[in-house]
Amino acid sequence: MGLANSGCEVLGRDGPCDVRAAARSPDVTDVTVTVLDPSAEIRLHRLTGAFLAGYRNANTRSSYLQQLHRWFAWCTAHQLDPLQVERTHVELYLRWFEQQVASINTVCHGISVLASFYRWLVQTGQLDTTPIAAVRRPSRDETPRQTRLTRHELADWLNTAEQTGGAIYAMACLLLLNGLRVSEVCGIDIDDLAEERWHHTVTIHGKGDKDATIPLAPRTRAAVEQAVDDRDHGPLLRNQWGNRMSRNNAAAAVARLARESGISRRMTPHTLRHAAITAALNAGAHLRDVQDFARHADPKTTMRYDRNRHSLDRHATYAIAQYIAGSE
Repeated sequence: MGLANSGCEVLGRDGPCDVRAAARSPDVTDVTVTVLDPSAEIRLHRLTGAFLAGYRNANTRSSYLQQLHRWFAWCTAHQLDPLQVERTHVELYLRWFEQQVASINTVCHGISVLASFYRWLVQTGQLDTTPIAAVRRPSRDETPRQTRLTRHELADWLNTAEQTGGAIYAMACLLLLNGLRVSEVCGIDIDDLAEERWHHTVTIHGKGDKDATIPLAPRTRAAVEQAVDDRDHGPLLRNQWGNRMSRNNAAAAVARLARESGISRRMTPHTLRHAAITAALNAGAHLRDVQDFARHADPKTTMRYDRNRHSLDRHATYAIAQYIAGSE
């Protein structure tokens, strides 16, 4: 039974409050950090800032802050102090959260952020225990959902980007030929470009505050040189107004190139990262090398790509049909 139909109540500071009414409240998704006690609000604001300061990557901080704000707003709607909640409160929040988003993986990310926050509070002596320790977490949905593009579609898309040239072409090469995340591509500065043992390289600032130096294929290097355009500093990729290309700019460019290439299916920057990893496996690259290429901390993540690319090709129905036909 869904939370909004369960008739559940949460014990707040002033007594029980109706979860259904709170879930319908427009303030639930407000991102303002507001709790009932002004002094508690100030303390929460400071602790949140101190927690996020431990993450160097701006995209990580932004993503974590968004999840924390969602949680704080829910607590406010239920008259709860986020620093005094119990396991039951977190579990009720998860049931509400599951109804607000389309993907269970978004919920998994949210609870992971909360777990990190409360673990940090315990480690720094702000709390004795974490309310999330015994919470039953949802399982991630490992079903592949990315648009699958053929080798010829990828070639057409990249050729269309080459005809456009400039920053768009460099962006396209970095997304498809290097499999970078869109935030990594947009965050590259000209100072990040270098040469190392005859390789042209770029240092990217990746997920989880992890920097990585990666080589550029000749085609990518040529595209990057177009984007540099005799400059010696500043962002590698600029939009039409001369500012750093944003993730939204990149996403719009990817979709536009798809339309111009005659690809009717939806394409996003992550579609290209998915395609790059799959293409590396199809090209015969060793699984460990592909893991390094994708910078997956867990080899199981890379193995999912390997399984998914053969999920139809290796389906048992073909073996059964051939087996039965052989008896005729």
